Amino acid sequence: MSIPPDQSRVRNLLLRTMSPGDFALLAPHLTTVDLPAKKPLSEPNVDIATNWFFETAIASVVAMSPDGHQSESGFIGRCGFVDIATLLGSTAATIQCYIQVAGTGFSIPTLVLQQAIAASPTLNQLLLRYVQAFIVQVAHTALSNAAHSVEERLARWLLMCFDRIDGDEVALTHEFLSLMLNVRRSGVTEALASLSGAGLIATRRGFVTLRDLGGLRDLASDSYGAPEEAYEKLIGATLSRPAKVAGRSAADL
Repeated sequence: MSIPPDQSRVRNLLLRTMSPGDFALLAPHLTTVDLPAKKPLSEPNVDIATNWFFETAIASVVAMSPDGHQSESGFIGRCGFVDIATLLGSTAATIQCYIQVAGTGFSIPTLVLQQAIAASPTLNQLLLRYVQAFIVQVAHTALSNAAHSVEERLARWLLMCFDRIDGDEVALTHEFLSLMLNVRRSGVTEALASLSGAGLIATRRGFVTLRDLGGLRDLASDSYGAPEEAYEKLIGATLSRPAKVAGRSAADL
């Protein structure tokens, strides 16, 4: 049997925010797991046997049409958990979710999580507030896809990604970014080159490094910020990074 995690040391914001009593309902059943890239977490119409609270991993919720067209609709890291269908009373997933950025997290049997939710109104309320915050994020993703340029959307997406990791470098491929931004790979290449040329990021094969957080936010403009503010109000935890240049100062670059 694994040793229950210490609430003061977990990185998942939901686990850290919940009351000690609610955390105690879950802690004995949380198992630390490695989550490799592309690992499926939920599939449409497949029973949900396990739920996941992320520490350093990031997952994408992806919508797919009958003809195979795909687009990311949701983005989940240490701010949340999968699958919210469990909280809403469903026994099966309705949409695809898989790991996009490899990392770690906790797994918990779905039945155990459901029993804890049934036993604790405060736990149920916290997780429902997370569902509301996630809906805000999904709504703003749709808005951004319709109203913002590829460069602005890339800046938003990278900001969301760096909000959910501790370092300034993340493993990302053009293939994934193409799916996340709903553009062709050539468009991803051009957008990355634009942000790199402006000194906002640095790129090398399979990796993106954050250089100028403030500049990235300026570029993202109003495509970024509202879901982050909603999360803070609903959950009581800060999601966004401090507004400063990440890593070295701009003068050091």
